[in-house]
Amino acid sequence: MRPNQLTADWTSVPRRSRIADHLAVLMAISLPWSTTIFGVFTVLWLITIVTVIDVQQIKAQLRRPASWLPIALVCLAAVGMLWTDAAWGARVHAAGSMVKLLAIPLLMYQFERSERGLKVFLAFLASCSVLLALSWLSWFEPRVIMTADKIPGVPVKNWITQGVEFVLCIFGAAALAIVMWQRQRPYAAVGFALLSIGFFLNMAVVASSRTALVSLPILLLISTLRYVAWRRVLVLYLAIAVVAVLTWFLAPNLRERIDSIQQQYTSNNSETTSVGLRLGYWSKALKFIRSAPLAGHGTGSIRGLFEHEAIGKTVIDDQIVANPHNQTLYFAIEWGVIGIILLWAMWIVHFLMFPEMRWISWLGIIVVSQNVFDSLFNSHLSDYVEGWIYVLGVGIAGGMISKARKPPPVAVTAA
Repeated sequence: MRPNQLTADWTSVPRRSRIADHLAVLMAISLPWSTTIFGVFTVLWLITIVTVIDVQQIKAQLRRPASWLPIALVCLAAVGMLWTDAAWGARVHAAGSMVKLLAIPLLMYQFERSERGLKVFLAFLASCSVLLALSWLSWFEPRVIMTADKIPGVPVKNWITQGVEFVLCIFGAAALAIVMWQRQRPYAAVGFALLSIGFFLNMAVVASSRTALVSLPILLLISTLRYVAWRRVLVLYLAIAVVAVLTWFLAPNLRERIDSIQQQYTSNNSETTSVGLRLGYWSKALKFIRSAPLAGHGTGSIRGLFEHEAIGKTVIDDQIVANPHNQTLYFAIEWGVIGIILLWAMWIVHFLMFPEMRWISWLGIIVVSQNVFDSLFNSHLSDYVEGWIYVLGVGIAGGMISKARKPPPVAVTAA
């Protein structure tokens, strides 16, 4: 691109808006792969979107609960740094994990005015499809994994994060298959349906997170009961039941992951299992909450509380954490009842943003519901990739649904 063309693009507000849209697409592509590259695109996106904001319009956006509740959570995390005993490094890190919520109102503002929201979701689906192919390849041929800390089937990050991404892609591809079928594009519909099945089979056969597996039927119930007629729901459930039974008998990895939940729960040595560790985190978290129920122990205080609890006891490293593996308990420890109220108010408001019978509403419901359900067993809103998936999904889908609700412009005819 010539320098004068680049200058022209930057001095034009519509062109800067298009640049912001393209950067959002690059953010969606990079998120499953690299937090560093994603961070670079995010900073560039933030700089660009700030230059195109209309002050009056953003004020109207910030008056909506869907926008100001995430901001309120960030402010609570910042103020909570004042009454904690944690080191400043821990305070800043914990508060920083909430800063990404500030992008939700900006994304809503952007995609209420943009036509490129679908491209962002398609970019994420395409990026995860490449990850899916690499996951299958590394499972069949583990030598394609170049680092020793990775396992076959999980070429980047970890299986919890990969499970969150693949679950969203299962429902996202299924939604697009339905839309393509309704638009009488059968080949595209079959392609998206096969892609959805490919993500599911990968989770069942190759690498699966227990949380992701358990979330599948819950998300299926939420999405189908709300958006599909009951007769079609019965047929769909029957077909899924047949597929589930076949998968159960043909996928030993799936049986092993599900059976391990009960085995770990009933194990006499439960403290060394992931289920036993979570139960230990939760029981200690409740004790911490009872000692400071209203405003909590402050931002970044969790690890210090677990370390203090371990004094004089024989514990392993996994029993001292900065994360109780439950988002509600996380907020309750650090910010008490105030944090819980703001957290659940945000989740409920974001869930209620998507009542229409539209595919984007269906996808928005899935993003919110998955974050809420998975946060029973992890702190996904505080985690980097999972938290950004929520921010991007809710922000973009929320903006798109607001745009769809607006009445079409009235054509002015000459007298």
